[in-house]
Amino acid sequence: MYSKLALPPLQVAPSASTELAALVERIRPGVVQIGSGERGVGAGIIWQTNGTILTNHHVVAHKQGPLQIHLTDGRVFEATVIAQKPSFDLALLQIEADGLPALPIGNSAALRVGEWVFAIGHPWGEGWRVTAGIVSGLGTVRGSESDGRIPYIRSDVLLRPGNSGGPLLNAHGEVIGINSMIFGGDLSIAIPAHVAHEWSSRLNTRTVTLTLEVQPVALPAHGKGAIGLLVTGLAPDGCSDALLLGDILLDIAGEEVADADSLRETLSQHHPQATVAVRLLRGGVPQQVGLPLSAFERLAA
Repeated sequence: MYSKLALPPLQVAPSASTELAALVERIRPGVVQIGSGERGVGAGIIWQTNGTILTNHHVVAHKQGPLQIHLTDGRVFEATVIAQKPSFDLALLQIEADGLPALPIGNSAALRVGEWVFAIGHPWGEGWRVTAGIVSGLGTVRGSESDGRIPYIRSDVLLRPGNSGGPLLNAHGEVIGINSMIFGGDLSIAIPAHVAHEWSSRLNTRTVTLTLEVQPVALPAHGKGAIGLLVTGLAPDGCSDALLLGDILLDIAGEEVADADSLRETLSQHHPQATVAVRLLRGGVPQQVGLPLSAFERLAA
């Protein structure tokens, strides 16, 4: 015979419903709707009061026209993508606005299975809808060689297209995750807020002007889904003896580069006078060399 666990019933205060409604009302202005062309593409979080917006990389990766940020007060701003991290499915946008209501960030590293969470987003284009559930699992998935294993939060919060990039929040109204994708059933995945915070905190806002043209190419010999950057053009004022037409960039300082944006982002995290380790293919032969940033970008005099 097995003895049954004697568990006390879960107590919910009568005022909880009213308090939740008030909490949602306070949080909604910190969530934005992101559109491109004639359609809405996802949600975003006001990350900083100066107009920095956090969302998913896949929300902005295939935009069809300028990105537009819609606020709850009806204002609309055009956004610029300032940083992307495809392996984390994260992107930072910037709009010309200040004094915005940035959402508070919670301690996602201390999150436990069973904690109550809720999401705000725009499912099927319906603006600022709220769904709730519990954390059903915590785990990791394999990232790139430089990223190692990436943590994730799994919940039973109902998500639909239009929720991507929006916040997963705890009972205090703090962001503990960025909703990313839907698996089978109604179990949903979010990137922990501490992962997004650590990534965004490392970013350097230094603007990078490339002195080369690159094009993504598939590298099936290096594994399924492997991508490199083929050098297709070199500016006359660049450091032309460091890179050659036809070189294929694999990674820089251990960071994989999948397109011109990720190349700029990686370079921006280093001092302009730095020399970085570059892994590339030259004539089909793998090489690892140290190159100055002047091999890639036009530096200020």
